[in-house]
Amino acid sequence: MKPNPTPIWSAVLALGVEPSSCALVGDSLSNIEAAKAAGTPAIGYANRLAKREKFRLAGANEVITSMGEIARVLAGQALWVSHVSLVSLDR
Repeated sequence: MKPNPTPIWSAVLALGVEPSSCALVGDSLSNIEAAKAAGTPAIGYANRLAKREKFRLAGANEVITSMGEIARVLAGQALWVSHVSLVSLDR
């Protein structure tokens, strides 16, 4: 259960990469907390205006307001993200 980092570590292990070379895109504080606990950069998806500051305060590396911004953020952060793959942590 979130913010348990175990599902993130499982995904990272399956990809065969380091946690710091991936990024988690999440729309809740527990997603951001789980990413931080796993050592994975976090991108907060603020689908509501009130979430922007909460994600920043929680330590999100980036905060986006539309899914279209993901590519821009990943391209601009190539130094901390070296592997892009879609893995769903929801069950």
